[in-house]
Amino acid sequence: MTASNPRNLAVLCDFDGTVTIGQVLDILYNNFAGPCCCELIQRWVRGEISTVEEIEGCFASMQATQAEMEAALDREAQLDPAFSDLVQFCRQRSYPLAIVSDGLQWYIEYVLNKFGFSGLPVYANQIEFLPDGFRITMPWYDPETPKRGVSKPAILRRYRKEGYVIVFIGDGLSDIEAVPFADIVFAHQTLWEYCQENGFPAIKIRGLADVLADWTVIAGLADPGHD
Repeated sequence: MTASNPRNLAVLCDFDGTVTIGQVLDILYNNFAGPCCCELIQRWVRGEISTVEEIEGCFASMQATQAEMEAALDREAQLDPAFSDLVQFCRQRSYPLAIVSDGLQWYIEYVLNKFGFSGLPVYANQIEFLPDGFRITMPWYDPETPKRGVSKPAILRRYRKEGYVIVFIGDGLSDIEAVPFADIVFAHQTLWEYCQENGFPAIKIRGLADVLADWTVIAGLADPGHD
């Protein structure tokens, strides 16, 4: 788990619960979804339905407009305070930083733009708001991970083929498939428990500040001259 060439390193980061404080989807569900959404979430946790099936079912129960949903995001969505430090850290060292999420690109980019972080690459599911509903598409789907709309292993392999050492930061069930394909894993909450139970090396974090605090203790990873 060391990087022979630390300058050729990419940081791939989950969004909900990792970049943000809490789950952004929960903001939308708690404000607008019908009673059926709770059961759909539990079925997703149990692995009975896919992420997209959960999102489609919950969104089908909503009566709110896109503007009303974005107003709720304006009121309630919060970023981890150390996210700006992580972005600056990566930019100073020319490390590519990308968001890899099984959520929706629409709300991810909306929240990032709101806090001044436009332009970051985002790999996520797509939603199109239509006059009579919505349509979800999955440009990053791969049958290797049939329960996910976004195949995180496939995306990590893309970066590896380009020669990058991969640092992955995540917190939840949709991140577990990515773990075997990362060189360094920073794990929060459910992802940390998964790594512990399944014998995957990982660095436990409580938030993004811990990523930066622990960075230089990883042998061979810190860029010389940037302590």
